[in-house]
Amino acid sequence: LAAAAVAALSSGAMAADLSIPAQPAPVVSAPAATNWDGPYIGATVGYGWANLSDAAGVTSGNSNGWSLGAQLGYNFHLADQIVAGVQGNIDWNNYYNQYQTSSWSGAIVGRLGVDVDSILPYVEAGVAFANINDGYTNSTRTGWTAGAGVEFMLASQISANVEYRYSDYGTMDGVRANDNAIRVGLNYHF
Repeated sequence: LAAAAVAALSSGAMAADLSIPAQPAPVVSAPAATNWDGPYIGATVGYGWANLSDAAGVTSGNSNGWSLGAQLGYNFHLADQIVAGVQGNIDWNNYYNQYQTSSWSGAIVGRLGVDVDSILPYVEAGVAFANINDGYTNSTRTGWTAGAGVEFMLASQISANVEYRYSDYGTMDGVRANDNAIRVGLNYHF
């Protein structure tokens, strides 16, 4: 009996000395940062309103309508969260009234944004150009443009953006032309 009790106690003591190896803690990785760098191409749809005015600033015609276009650009990080880029676009417009038509417009802009993971708020400025028929002349005008927008990364290579842009095409033959546009785009990043 004594031998059995000693054997039982010693096996219990041995079992207490056995330890179960600790399982490693699960590895939690930080979410991957969105990479805005590189070229992209996209399509846009927008709504704009334009006006013509004479040298005294009196409006001689307003027009508005829809636009459909394409854009091509390239982004790169200047610093941790600062993204710079250049973008060109061309849009077909149906801005029309009895005084004015604009059948197409475009721009080449520099962009500067803040990388907030999958969101990129930005400002832009550059050169604008448009075909404008003011009732007297049909000409291509060049001016300046500035705007702001926000871009959202929807998938690893797909983003969508919405922006407002103001363009001023200067004065020709005593008629000043400018327009405002709200544009929505869908882009594919290479």
